[in-house]
Amino acid sequence: MHDLFLKVILIFYSLENELILNYVVLMRRYLLNLILCCCTYIITIVFNSGLKADQNDLRLDDLFVNLRSAVNFEQATLFEIKIWDIWMEHKNPKVQNSLFMGLKAMKNNDYENALTHFNIVIQIEPEFAEGWNKRATVLYLMGRIKESEQDVVRTLKLEPRHFGALSGQGLIRISLKDWSGAIEVLEAGLEINPYMLGAIINLKFARKKFKESLT
Repeated sequence: MHDLFLKVILIFYSLENELILNYVVLMRRYLLNLILCCCTYIITIVFNSGLKADQNDLRLDDLFVNLRSAVNFEQATLFEIKIWDIWMEHKNPKVQNSLFMGLKAMKNNDYENALTHFNIVIQIEPEFAEGWNKRATVLYLMGRIKESEQDVVRTLKLEPRHFGALSGQGLIRISLKDWSGAIEVLEAGLEINPYMLGAIINLKFARKKFKESLT
């Protein structure tokens, strides 16, 4: 998984002077690969675990403290995976199954089918933050940017610490060339999870573009 991240970073720097459209396409691919790499591992844990939780799980408080105080990327990744693990859990088997089926469809680039499954998750359990976050992701990948951001906002209302949603909102703001907006949400995300490689790259890019917009 780390090798994939490094390859994406190298590609990013080689395209740094290309059009913004090329950058957004690249980051869409990065976002999808990030989700799928993490979720392949997380789903295995969830379906083999007796625990079912969500964004309200009390275990998250200590994990967020540890994440923010991590001393390196490797240590932060361990806490990040545990947080995603809990976020992806739900006590309702129908919700869990629809979430899994949506991720499977997204892995196969079947975005319409994925959207259908995530809609089911939200309909059954509208207070489940990860349902909104996953729908926001697939809507973004489908190019439905405004709808995606609406779901991001809903995710953050349910889980204000959702660094993944903040990072995704940063991508949305970048795609809209709202450089100051991108900077604001990416900085907020990195306050929670200082080792998000995608957010670090995006923040550098947004700051560069914001500076250029002033000249």
